[in-house]
Amino acid sequence: MIDFIQTYLPNVYRMGWSGQAGWGTAIYLTLYMTFISFVIGGLLGLIAGLLLVLTAPGGIIENKLVFHILDKITSIFRAIPFIILLALINPFTRMIVGTGIGPLSLAVFPFFARQVQVVLSELDRGVIEAAQASGATFWDIVGVYLREGLPDLIRVTTVTLISLVGETAMAGAI
Repeated sequence: MIDFIQTYLPNVYRMGWSGQAGWGTAIYLTLYMTFISFVIGGLLGLIAGLLLVLTAPGGIIENKLVFHILDKITSIFRAIPFIILLALINPFTRMIVGTGIGPLSLAVFPFFARQVQVVLSELDRGVIEAAQASGATFWDIVGVYLREGLPDLIRVTTVTLISLVGETAMAGAI
């Protein structure tokens, strides 16, 4: 394999695995940016997705004002192409936090929130109604939503992480 890389990809071979511009450093930085951005954006997206389902018309804590505000914020940030979001937000987050992780987290948040909203809104209402009828508390019902949607939440998490790796490459290029 090394011979193949040395023969057909000489520039890649010269970069090597170590050093500031090496492949090892590049892989580490990509994983670091992806992990930190997903933890921040993923948590915000999970909370926002849950709130979108819970406060939606017919939700267990129906609140039209909260739903519409959160829905509009999610839609606006979801509609902005990542490269434009990166150019707009990157200087601001570098000034505040000192890193360029902010735009990545901000790109993950609305994407994941919509994914979570779709997954949780497609759950069987009978299961939620059964939990309510048995006297479940608010947090018990949130747990029911998360347990019932777990397989699909894992699927959308995977899709989000794959999308985030592509966005990390764009952020690294900038």
